[in-house]
Amino acid sequence: MIMPTAVQAANRALIQDAFARWGTGQFDIFSLLSDDVVWHITGQDPDIAKTYRSRQALLDATSVPLKARLAGPLTPNVRRIWTDGDDVLVHWDGTAPFHDGSHYRNTYLWVMTVRGDRVVAVTAFLDNAAFKAALAKPAG
Repeated sequence: MIMPTAVQAANRALIQDAFARWGTGQFDIFSLLSDDVVWHITGQDPDIAKTYRSRQALLDATSVPLKARLAGPLTPNVRRIWTDGDDVLVHWDGTAPFHDGSHYRNTYLWVMTVRGDRVVAVTAFLDNAAFKAALAKPAG
């Protein structure tokens, strides 16, 4: 077994702690992002699969509209975290109630590039159709 480097161990601990605190409502995971983060959502749907070149652009296009449709916080359930160089990969499920009583459910894999204590790039794999359907719901 190859032992992780000190940087890999620190990056993993940073992200693992952030997800744990996010899961208890004590942390906003997006506060780890650098202001000029490059966040790429994979997929074929041109409405969802895009590249955002700042924290604010990402939040305005994705997080804020999703939160407006949810009756409670998105709760992450981490399946696995692993590292490769500066990258921390997080496989997780997210769930939250909608205002109409149904639930949002999605599975994500985020490949997060960490420099220091900031995430500078993310490639996000998710169910684009589930995310798009969530954004089609009325805001609360």
